[in-house]
Amino acid sequence: MDNKPLTTVNLSVKNLKRNPFRTAGLIFLVSLFAFTLFGGTVLSKSLENGMNNLSKRMGADILAVPYGYEADIQSALLRGEPSTFYFDAGITEKVKGVEGVKDVSPQLYIATLNAGCCAYPLQLIGFEPKTDFIIQPWLTNSLDHLLGDGEIVVGNSINAEAGQKLKFFDRTFLVVARLDKTGMGFDTSVFMNLSTANQVARDSERLKAHPVAENENLISSVMIKIENGYDVKDVANNILQAYAKESVHVVVTKNMLSDISGNLRGLTAYIYILAGVLWVLAVSVLLVVFSVTLNGRKREFGIFRTLGAPRNKLVKLILCESSLISLFGTVAGIVAAALVVFPFSTYIASLVGLPYLQPSYATVFVVAAMSFLLSFLAGPLASAYFAIKIGGFEIYTVMRENE
Repeated sequence: MDNKPLTTVNLSVKNLKRNPFRTAGLIFLVSLFAFTLFGGTVLSKSLENGMNNLSKRMGADILAVPYGYEADIQSALLRGEPSTFYFDAGITEKVKGVEGVKDVSPQLYIATLNAGCCAYPLQLIGFEPKTDFIIQPWLTNSLDHLLGDGEIVVGNSINAEAGQKLKFFDRTFLVVARLDKTGMGFDTSVFMNLSTANQVARDSERLKAHPVAENENLISSVMIKIENGYDVKDVANNILQAYAKESVHVVVTKNMLSDISGNLRGLTAYIYILAGVLWVLAVSVLLVVFSVTLNGRKREFGIFRTLGAPRNKLVKLILCESSLISLFGTVAGIVAAALVVFPFSTYIASLVGLPYLQPSYATVFVVAAMSFLLSFLAGPLASAYFAIKIGGFEIYTVMRENE
């Protein structure tokens, strides 16, 4: 026998248990909104952080690449998708001689097979440590020496720490540093000097023909920083005009970032529109359900009044039921979103194809609190009118309506 006191909360729980399917449906509706709001906001903030981080630390103003591989360089940088494309290394010195160019640094991309450290293919990136201004600014701890032969730097998402060894194409390499979290393709890439990268290319020849194995005078791209006072577009056009016949094309970083920003704004708008639609839907459905169920429970409320329950007791009872529905739905939705967004962040980043860097714990807490508040309010707001209306009925009127 249940000897629990008939408090407002206990009565509300009993009433919700009497209609388990209706209660579960309402909880699911609220949880769907909470899931979308919290998960979508964290996703939006992560993309925004990735974009801001990329724009502040990209380093290069212009990327020189082989003609036709503009999309590949963006995929390699933004998503870490293994890519292989090459042109003559002499382009580096040629581009350096263009008016307005301050610094240049070559890079060489080599796609691997699955490596022991990871469950997916990696992008190996060779760079010149003496001239590099792209990779080394991301190092968690600055090296006390230039990256030597056989030494590698790993991206933040790769399961390896300094001092460990990794094997690629049957050759072992020493991890000497780890990059900060970048939110871009660098997180799933491995970096080495050009000499080591050329050796890797020769090792890979046993498995698959590789152009660099036959010709070491090849690179994949040239990172270019321009002098202050020069217009990036003008310098880019000068490079194109001078070396277009050598199949050299350029990607202006500012334009690439603008495209990313446009995609980000569109995705963010879609997330918030969807959340808004779900909130309106949740409140509307709750309004209808509470209207129907509360009208059908007038006799029940009349009995409560006959037994001496004050009007404010009925109001509290109705608001408590709707609050419990909102509470359970909100908690379930936020927890479900957290279990999707955080453990699978790397996979989500690969799906969206944009720089992705999760926000700080403080930001996540604020987002969770905001999502909780907005989701929780759905139930009480939907039932408030009917709670006040029921509370204002006279006992005789209520009983007569249900005869």
